[in-house]
Amino acid sequence: MRNVVQEIQSEISSLAGVISAHVVLSPDGLEIDEIHVVATYDRAPKQIVRDIESLILNTHNIRIDHKKVSIAQLHDAGAADVAPDVEEVVSEKVSETLEKHPDERIRFVSAKSNTYGLRWEVTVELDRGGIPASATANGAATTQNKARLVAQATTEALNNYLSEKEAVAVEEVHRVDGTRHRAVMVMLSVLTDRTEKILVGSSLMEDDMPRAVVQATLDAVNRAI
Repeated sequence: MRNVVQEIQSEISSLAGVISAHVVLSPDGLEIDEIHVVATYDRAPKQIVRDIESLILNTHNIRIDHKKVSIAQLHDAGAADVAPDVEEVVSEKVSETLEKHPDERIRFVSAKSNTYGLRWEVTVELDRGGIPASATANGAATTQNKARLVAQATTEALNNYLSEKEAVAVEEVHRVDGTRHRAVMVMLSVLTDRTEKILVGSSLMEDDMPRAVVQATLDAVNRAI
């Protein structure tokens, strides 16, 4: 199965309205666990999901449960929505601590970085209802790792708003290069004392990579509260 993942991702990306696709396999590598798609608003999410199901069935003889497919649709303004009838996890609360209050959404304040030789450090500051939280992450100064470090600093800051029975961690960070736009997609694990859920967020990326990664991370969390 692993040797056909890139082929499936490429085929899904060629569908109308799809910018990029990422396939996640089961731990044993024998089944498709998740398919995360970044798309435009040209087509309805249900139509894209049906196309994906048909494509994979006809091309690879693999039947996909529509619940395994999440569609993140990019706004021109730079945010993203995941269709609630496709991605079930976004309808669930992250925690009782993060109840839905209009004035207490978690907001981006700043992302400040420094380079030390071959290492890169970033400090992310957030705010929720006037309560600040910040965290710092550092590591090798590669392009891909910088984006992951920003997501890690963001989740560490987010954990300050959670109870002791909850934690958020970074699973994956992907840059999506479309024909006209670039975007970043962040996958998070939300762990409680009873469950582990996956949340997905995305944001358009202009010249400010750290800001885009923070916004994509918050997009995943804020959509669920």
